[in-house]
Amino acid sequence: MRIKILALLYVALLIIIVWLADHRKYHHAFDVMRALPYGDKIGHFLLMGLLAFVVNLALKCKRWRIFGLRFLAGSVIVLVFVFIEEVSQLFIRYRTFDWFDLLADALGIFLFGRLAAYLSRKAGYSYDR
Repeated sequence: MRIKILALLYVALLIIIVWLADHRKYHHAFDVMRALPYGDKIGHFLLMGLLAFVVNLALKCKRWRIFGLRFLAGSVIVLVFVFIEEVSQLFIRYRTFDWFDLLADALGIFLFGRLAAYLSRKAGYSYDR
């Protein structure tokens, strides 16, 4: 139950971050990340990776079969929402769509999803036994 609450709190934090990014007057809040080399990409990797991590743990690393392949349900859910959010930047005046942001998101989702599956299996909490 605690992991589900943590996942909801993390989603709320990400919603706030996206809202701030969508409003030009708050862009200064991201200056620290912009100052770091590849800071934006690192941020995408970590933020979306951690989201996949907590969502997969909240779902006990349940897997879905898609086109004959098995995927972590939480990772699929996160990837769909992240893709929609990234594409929505094409329609928001002060945001810019970037394929490399999407790539950093996908890498974080994949790697942190694998970490969640590994830890879940070790703890015996996974549906994937």
